[in-house]
Amino acid sequence: MPVVASIDVDDPEAAAGAAARLGPPIVLKAVGPVHKSEAGGVRLGLRTPDEVRQAYQEISERVGPDMTGAIVQRMLPAGVEIILGGVNYPAFGPLVMAGMGGVLADRTFRVPPVTDPTDMIGELRCSPLLHGYRGSPPVNVDALADQITRIGRLLDDLPQVAELDLNPVIVTPDGATTVDARIRVAPCEPPPPPLLRRLR
Repeated sequence: MPVVASIDVDDPEAAAGAAARLGPPIVLKAVGPVHKSEAGGVRLGLRTPDEVRQAYQEISERVGPDMTGAIVQRMLPAGVEIILGGVNYPAFGPLVMAGMGGVLADRTFRVPPVTDPTDMIGELRCSPLLHGYRGSPPVNVDALADQITRIGRLLDDLPQVAELDLNPVIVTPDGATTVDARIRVAPCEPPPPPLLRRLR
């Protein structure tokens, strides 16, 4: 699954060096036990290593000791922001989720293998945004569908992946790229028989 290039850094100089390697535009995100957006811990559209260095210092002063470092990423072009993920329930097995975030959660679920991801996408109330809406260009729905299929395969093959959260996935005319990926791994029992999952 395509994931945006990211470099972990722990001081302003390392952040500036990472920005020089990735090239503009750059996103800088604080790391630590604090929500990045609530603490002003994200800076977008930085153009030079000096801007990234200064942004790191400013975020560090604002967030304080809760900031343990930062992530430097290449900023992706604008697109439709989708959430993909899944969970492995010990008594049931894996479940795949696709949706759009926000206050009015818009989500749909499938038991893998996901044989028709485009049908799953079509259930979302936000799906018109993917096909071009009010003059915006249509995005690559096939790339998004491919990611959903791969998530289902991953959860089916690796039951120790207890939770998977790709948020957001930026879908553009050129593809679907994950910006933030989180995986929780846990010991697991053997998966339940497929017939049991169908009966439930």
